[in-house]
Amino acid sequence: MKAALIVLVLCSVSAFSQTNPMDVGPMMQQQAVADAQHMQDQATIASQQSTINMQNMANASSSSSCPGPIIGMTNQPTFSVKKGKVVAGTQVRLKSATHYATIYYTTDGWAPGIHSIRYTGPITINAETHLQAIAIAPNMIHSAIGRIDYTVDAAAIAPPQTAPLITDGILRAGTALRLVTSTEVSSQTAQVGDKIPLKMDQDVKVGDAVVAAKGTSVDGILVIVDPAGKRSGPGDMVFEVRALNVQGKQIPLTGRETLEGQPGRTPQDAVVEPGMVVMVSVIADTPLKP
Repeated sequence: MKAALIVLVLCSVSAFSQTNPMDVGPMMQQQAVADAQHMQDQATIASQQSTINMQNMANASSSSSCPGPIIGMTNQPTFSVKKGKVVAGTQVRLKSATHYATIYYTTDGWAPGIHSIRYTGPITINAETHLQAIAIAPNMIHSAIGRIDYTVDAAAIAPPQTAPLITDGILRAGTALRLVTSTEVSSQTAQVGDKIPLKMDQDVKVGDAVVAAKGTSVDGILVIVDPAGKRSGPGDMVFEVRALNVQGKQIPLTGRETLEGQPGRTPQDAVVEPGMVVMVSVIADTPLKP
């Protein structure tokens, strides 16, 4: 556009210079000069506007590629009851100072996450409990894990009884099965692909007949292993349980647990101890014979 206006200005000036001054009156000469000056000014303005537009486009492109504001971290959950020995039936309340944060917790030693129990009210302590909680809020980094231990007078608590699972001959999809770990495994020595030995913690029956006895071996598979380090923090392990062999059949399962070591100046490795409870679910309906 700038080039076109300049050409027009030059053409006007050229035409004026070829006109016989005797044929053009003084007022017409002044008007021609004014018109030429006006057109030249318009060309200058157009050039400047074009430069501004290009600069604005460059700025917009640059700002769109810049990262957004730093995302904050959700406040770690707090516990209403101090650690240590408590009376059976003690209720513990959890709270995060972050508005709209959702809290998830575990009481079985595994690290909490979005698939853990969602906190909706007080947690009743009736036995020795290792309570862990995490807070998660929209558009924020999840909190660090809060940990606390409670003990209860063993004489006041009856030992838990694991009831058998009774089916009508079909192990239905969605049925929960209770397993327990059977050996110690550390993130310091374990590797991805290693097995986590587990055992059934209940009988599975068809009527009165036991088809999968308590103590039946089940394998978990490690999918993530990180040893503890001063820079990398506490060790962690993640394993999955994918199948159970019953009557020569592979029953597909889904179950996943995460374990993290203790943080601190000297971060600790994650250690799976014997007797830790693992809950899994059956994926597909499976017929069983009594």
